[in-house]
Amino acid sequence: MHDPPYLSLLLTAVEAAATIAFALSGLIEAARKRLDAVGVCMVAGLTAFGGGTLRDVLLDRRPFFWVEHAAWLWVLLALCIAAMLVLRARHFALTARAMQWPDALGLGLFSASGTQLALSQELPPSSRC
Repeated sequence: MHDPPYLSLLLTAVEAAATIAFALSGLIEAARKRLDAVGVCMVAGLTAFGGGTLRDVLLDRRPFFWVEHAAWLWVLLALCIAAMLVLRARHFALTARAMQWPDALGLGLFSASGTQLALSQELPPSSRC
């Protein structure tokens, strides 16, 4: 089954928004724990790419979405550097509640994109849960 081109573009946009939301979630948590620059980038990268990678493994989808779009790694690195500079200059108070918003947004968006990918692969309903 082939998806219409606009659906593919929309799916890519949803995955981009979800990846950025999860990266922000990990970045905020790493900043709250006062990790160094490498730790911030690692935690942000794991939260940004971990769930999508697991989804791609479960759906037997290759290449992984972040390998297919290698620019994600550069966007993540730029986001981490910019966020560290802004957080250092502005002295924001990062709370656990601040992490919940991007985390919830990323979870919702990745759930929607994962469901769409499962539907487009015509997987049985038991694997969509």
